[in-house]
Amino acid sequence: KGVIVAAPHYGNWELLNQWLASRGPIAIVYKAPDEEVGDAFLQLVRGGDNVQQVRAEGPAVRQLFKVLKDGGATGILPDQQPKAGDGVFAPFFGVEALTMTLVNRLAERTGATVLYGWCERIGPGMEFALHIEATSPAVADPDPRTAATALNAGIERIARRDPAQYQWTYKRYTLRPPQSGEDDPYATEDHPH
Repeated sequence: KGVIVAAPHYGNWELLNQWLASRGPIAIVYKAPDEEVGDAFLQLVRGGDNVQQVRAEGPAVRQLFKVLKDGGATGILPDQQPKAGDGVFAPFFGVEALTMTLVNRLAERTGATVLYGWCERIGPGMEFALHIEATSPAVADPDPRTAATALNAGIERIARRDPAQYQWTYKRYTLRPPQSGEDDPYATEDHPH
């Protein structure tokens, strides 16, 4: 049975990735930067003998299904806003946020276990604590909104541990629910998005 590690943008997710890879092969999903040099850099620093880097694009899903069906492990940053039409709106800190459905689709179709993983700074310098824990079973619910709501609730709980360690600069709310009448909250006169 495969394992999906849902690792929010909390603490040091890059260190978590290295620890997971030290325990065995893992396929990690990533969004490639626009610049080739940026992608080459990510390949270099995130790479290793046990790391298969999978671009967050169409063919990626097939690769992840295969890894999980073969009993392997995948790592996904679940708090990234997907493209319009690739997710569902679910509450995140009380605001509807477009949320990926990849985690629940993979879990539902492969029977994989879904775990949260995060690496939290606990002291000055390089003191970190690594956490791996089970998600709510609802994260694998066949209803995408139910699953996304459960996924976001877990991410919120982790972020509330120490809000300073969550990457708040990542813009989760640029896409708004259809017919909501809401504008992009990040848009300014100079940057309409």
